[in-house]
Amino acid sequence: MTIIRTSMMLTSAFTLALTMPACSTMAQQSKSTTPSAPAENTRLTVAKGQYLSIIMPDPKSDPDANAIRQTYYQQALPLGAKFGLKREAQIKVDKALISDYKPAGVIFFSYPNQASEKQLTDQPQWPAIKALRPQVWNELRIYSAAVDKDLDLNFDPAKYYTLVVAWTNPENPDDYQRYLTGIENEVRNAGGRFIYKMHNPKMEAHATDLKAPSQLTFVEWDAPGGFPKVQATADYKASAPYFQSGLTKFEFYEMSVNGKSQ
Repeated sequence: MTIIRTSMMLTSAFTLALTMPACSTMAQQSKSTTPSAPAENTRLTVAKGQYLSIIMPDPKSDPDANAIRQTYYQQALPLGAKFGLKREAQIKVDKALISDYKPAGVIFFSYPNQASEKQLTDQPQWPAIKALRPQVWNELRIYSAAVDKDLDLNFDPAKYYTLVVAWTNPENPDDYQRYLTGIENEVRNAGGRFIYKMHNPKMEAHATDLKAPSQLTFVEWDAPGGFPKVQATADYKASAPYFQSGLTKFEFYEMSVNGKSQ
């Protein structure tokens, strides 16, 4: 499918998914995000210059995979800790509204800086540890980038969250930012706020040939159904053409701390 044909479908697909009832959307994820991993934390605090990794796992559930997962954690986490790797926070993915990929959650890890992450991946034992991933996860997508300003987020169990993973159209590289700027006031009026944007991340994955996306955009909402309210506004309708022309592909997820987005 060409960029032109793909971009023509984006806005209508986005609108359709946001108006579908819960029973018509993709199935909710009941799988544990990280079995036997440390207890969940909802606070994400990183400083400018740190290196942030956002992990979206789709775990296998068979006993062999669970056993190998423990081996992976026992090897990867202590080794990473030597270079400052820290598990920051996680939230659950409740619905993949627009995506063929169905991760169980979103987990945030940090390094002191990008050089620390490279030190880890340069260790001689790292390739063998990384090679375990296909035996443990159907897919493990990792998006990483340096933090460009101090970030202090507390994922609130009373709030609702959305994530858009976006691939920018190289023919109109600025249009997606125009779209986001154009709807920001209406997002705020609907009880939402942009809380984090990761730009041009490095992407790791073992089960897809997708190139890295251009941006991950996280929004916090006071109540469910915030985005449909935005879609009904004049500002959204004026900005929607930039969404259509600005992207070649996107994924849209609903998330919450306790799996309550329904």
